[in-house]
Amino acid sequence: MDHWLHGMFTALVTPFSAGALDEPSLLRLVDWQVREGADGIVLGSASGEYSTLTRNERIRLVRLARAAAGPGYPILAAAGSNSTADSIAEVKDAAAAGASAILLRLPYYNRPTQAGLVQHVLSVAETTSLPVIVDNDPDRCAVDLTPEALAEMAAHPAVVGVLERRGDIVRCDRIMRSCSRHFLRLTGAGDVIPPYIAAGGCGAVTSIGNLAPRLLRRIREACRAGAFEQAQTLQRRLIPLHGLLSREPDPVAVKLALSFQHSGVEPTCRLPLVAAQPSLAEELKYALDDLPRPVNGHAIAHRSAA
Repeated sequence: MDHWLHGMFTALVTPFSAGALDEPSLLRLVDWQVREGADGIVLGSASGEYSTLTRNERIRLVRLARAAAGPGYPILAAAGSNSTADSIAEVKDAAAAGASAILLRLPYYNRPTQAGLVQHVLSVAETTSLPVIVDNDPDRCAVDLTPEALAEMAAHPAVVGVLERRGDIVRCDRIMRSCSRHFLRLTGAGDVIPPYIAAGGCGAVTSIGNLAPRLLRRIREACRAGAFEQAQTLQRRLIPLHGLLSREPDPVAVKLALSFQHSGVEPTCRLPLVAAQPSLAEELKYALDDLPRPVNGHAIAHRSAA
């Protein structure tokens, strides 16, 4: 049986208006993700502009999303900084606000050793009853977690999986051998989802899920049915959009595209992120035309996070 943390999770953007959280837009976006069949959402990731959010805003995001999604819908709170003590405080805030699980980013800037990474994750895991997924993002954190260090973390019952930002299928297999086949392996590389799942992965956390949650759900369903050729065909529909989104720092282009999909959602990011190049707008509109149209009517049933 699938774990409830298997599937396609959207690294949700944080909408702003006049410099503040745009709460009505956030509620609409969460509701749309549920109706379009996303298996869950992640709040406060890089796509959610974590580094520019205040502590109160991070808490508010989780509370609003929980109110919009309902009690059983999977909501992962991205938490963690280069201070272990601050990371523990963030995780406690997220749990109190209604998060289902924690996506724990590794320390950035201070570049700890593998032993330091292990101590950091285990120290945080000791303080929460929520499942913890380790976010291994070497491009942002400047350190790459080894499968051996990950195995030490996985010995703690709260540490249930890892998000690998790179779609390395060989490494996916190494992690299984170092930890266990039950240890959850998700990818953040939205362009290689079918091969990653074929290699033993259980899903993905993507920024492109903001724009195409239903198409990602179809990819997931095809993979689970063993129809990997069909999954690859569906994946190819996203290739043009992936290329366009990569032209700007995440989530600049995603927010611009969302403003075309959802009336009232502004493309605004907080500094130091600035507006996308004007030439990108028409190309994004063209790529969005190839995506499935939104579902009308009632929400797609979701699995309980209990």
